[in-house]
Amino acid sequence: MLGAAFAEKNVAASFEKFDIPPEKLGEFVERVRAERVAGLSVTIPHKIEIMKHLDEIEDSAEKIGAVNTVFWQGEKLVGTNTDWIGFLDTLEEKIGARGKSAVILGAGGAAHAIAHALLERDCKITVIAREKWEFADLEKHFAGRGLQFDFISNLGKYSPEILVNSTPLGMAGKFEGKSFVPAEFFAEKNPLVFDIVYSPRETKLLADARAAGCEIIPGLGMLVRQGAKQFEIWLGEKPDFATMWSAAESALAK
Repeated sequence: MLGAAFAEKNVAASFEKFDIPPEKLGEFVERVRAERVAGLSVTIPHKIEIMKHLDEIEDSAEKIGAVNTVFWQGEKLVGTNTDWIGFLDTLEEKIGARGKSAVILGAGGAAHAIAHALLERDCKITVIAREKWEFADLEKHFAGRGLQFDFISNLGKYSPEILVNSTPLGMAGKFEGKSFVPAEFFAEKNPLVFDIVYSPRETKLLADARAAGCEIIPGLGMLVRQGAKQFEIWLGEKPDFATMWSAAESALAK
């Protein structure tokens, strides 16, 4: 996706994958500094932990409590977050989010960004997870901002207008074909369902929701939009969105 965007703009750059164990994250950031790697896209499980290894954190990422994008500002490595922009722009193609009730499944780094986006639209938000310890970082960073917390066993008592899966459950691999939400929930509650997982294109969560007549949003839109914003941060110009979208679709089709 980003490689295609670089090529379309004739930028001499490549986008590479670095598989970093959590205990090696600090060491890796030092390598980034030494080799002057131009930018980073940060994913599970490093979005929160990487903050302590950077020189500055932009306001939006500070409020969110998670970083998914790293760039150079002079001699400083700076962290920001484009997930919330990608999420909100994709959501609001389908529905005006302002004032809606929402349930977010999961309390990790992506949930931080999604909560921030929904709070920007004055939504009433409940974050659902399996165990209390999972809420700790969200409670710290969003104290006083009106988030509610509950357990997956209590999901049935909620009737959200928007349901968002921010967990990797349903993702291709060991989590594929799994969902936290019973299929009957969708027929009873009829929420708009947004799954940030983009591979497979339709997760079990989305398939169950669609079968019940709910409007659904797959994760590819958020992925491409947050990536386009990263490109803009790194290079100071907007990429060709259609090029990125086509490349992402082609990769997933393989």
